[in-house]
Amino acid sequence: MKRVIFAVACCQLLLMRVALAGEVSGLPPHLLPTTSPDYRLYMGNDFLAVDTKDDYRTQQLIASFQVKDRWLALLDHSTLTRDESASGSGARIDSMSLSLGYKLIEQRNSQSSKSLTLGIGMREVGNFAGSRIQNGFHALIESDTNVLPYEATRQTDATLWFVTERQQVLRSARGNGAISGWDTGYWARAGALTTTNGQFDGVAGLYAVASRPGFDLWLGLRHDWRDGYDADRVQQETATEESKTAFAYGVRLGTVLIEAVQRFDSNASYGRISFTSSPGTRKQTTHRNPRMDLQLGLYTPHMMFQLAGRWPQRLLTDENSVWRESLLVDLRAGQPQFGNDVTRFTRTSQLAVGLEFSRPVDASMPWLRYYTSAALGWRSEQLIGEGDLAGVKSESIDKAVLQVDIGLEFDATRIGSNWRHTLRFGLSGWLPSETVTVNDGGLASQLHKSGLSIGAVWTFSYQ
Repeated sequence: MKRVIFAVACCQLLLMRVALAGEVSGLPPHLLPTTSPDYRLYMGNDFLAVDTKDDYRTQQLIASFQVKDRWLALLDHSTLTRDESASGSGARIDSMSLSLGYKLIEQRNSQSSKSLTLGIGMREVGNFAGSRIQNGFHALIESDTNVLPYEATRQTDATLWFVTERQQVLRSARGNGAISGWDTGYWARAGALTTTNGQFDGVAGLYAVASRPGFDLWLGLRHDWRDGYDADRVQQETATEESKTAFAYGVRLGTVLIEAVQRFDSNASYGRISFTSSPGTRKQTTHRNPRMDLQLGLYTPHMMFQLAGRWPQRLLTDENSVWRESLLVDLRAGQPQFGNDVTRFTRTSQLAVGLEFSRPVDASMPWLRYYTSAALGWRSEQLIGEGDLAGVKSESIDKAVLQVDIGLEFDATRIGSNWRHTLRFGLSGWLPSETVTVNDGGLASQLHKSGLSIGAVWTFSYQ
């Protein structure tokens, strides 16, 4: 119990100052080498910050995958803003990066590790639905929306990058006590990325580390460099803001990592929350068929929150089938932005019931599974005005809907003796029975159009 209280206290201290954003777009994010995940989801958003502006690299999503023993692939989406909307000079821009890396050097044992990863990639700057993601999320948590026009910058560049790191245990644990049960040492990391357009990003950090099974603490200094970001004011000011030395501290609790970075010259802070799946944590899982699954999901760019439950069934399969069949009850709600119009949002709720099927990708990898589902239900949509259209509402329209999901699920860790935690990445599409035109603020708008979103889902299975 004392360990649980200590872990919760550490997380609370981090979240008191954390504003989640700020990694180099196109580089693998910071991750202590005590864990080596095959899959990682990095989520950055500054809504948890205290005394920090919703500005600069305000949101960031990174998904990374271990393709083979030494190959790494990652996809990065960043939303950059300069929020001076009150003076009429605010603006925004988005970036997308796709990178592929190869671990040229990787040496690891119980006391130390060192690695060198080289990579190439592509980075594109433009409009990639960052406004819809940010404002949809703000509407979901009932925060203010940002009416910011996009900069005219549109560019695509190739990237070349490297990351190297070294981790060393200097003192091994001498017992299981609150003080004696820790390994202590250091972690050093450096990385750089350059583009064909002359941009340069660099990062270097040195940290003291304390570790015990399933738990890490680290703190130290980090410095970032940015150069060549002069295509527009948003990129230029974001680069200036990120090119500083800062104090970094973080914690890993099993498969979850939280890190905060506090700059010395201002109240600005940033950080991240990451969710991982690694061989060490997957060994703790069991693969009995669960009695029940509870599912929490977040979908973008049509920002929606999901709460779902699944129960084993054998309606279309038999006991000898490799497919696991489940009854699915899926509830979703949100208020996504209406296309690119920052003054209108679609208040949406949906309840669907159907069947889901999942199976291992390979018999030798029971921890990695395909899943697909189809469900029928009812969807309600209503246009809501913001800004110049504040107070304007359309009538609420209900229609039948077909919902289809497909993706990958992988084990994260075991929780106690009866629960298992898994992560999912996938696509979710919906097809209403009819598109309806309504009048909102004197503008004719269509509701109940079909759509497609990307989902990150956390599943808790009771076995």
